[in-house]
Amino acid sequence: MTSMKFVLALATLSFIPGMVHAQEARTLDDLDADRLNASQVKIEFEYTGGACEEVGTAQLGELVDGTLSVTFPTTSTAEVCTMQAVEIEVEQAIEADETVTHVDVTLLAPDGTVMATGTDRVDED
Repeated sequence: MTSMKFVLALATLSFIPGMVHAQEARTLDDLDADRLNASQVKIEFEYTGGACEEVGTAQLGELVDGTLSVTFPTTSTAEVCTMQAVEIEVEQAIEADETVTHVDVTLLAPDGTVMATGTDRVDED
């Protein structure tokens, strides 16, 4: 009986890494960063989110070796909402001088957890 419990415990533990992996952040769809001028970069991306959420203003973080950390928070727009998934397009210009060569973007869920991430080189077109 004890050995059966041990086998069941091991079987359960073997599923945990898969569950942790399933909760990792997704990659942002179509992430693109384009220089608008000497002091601004436009960031665009898409993600599948809830019908009752909206993306807030980008929050700038650290600049390390040319890579600027940028966080986009989301908020719920309704207390009660259907679980309908929709494609949400984001386009925002941020302050970023010419020392910024890459952006490291993080999208946060309304509860503050990481929903998706991505990194892109700033196009100088």
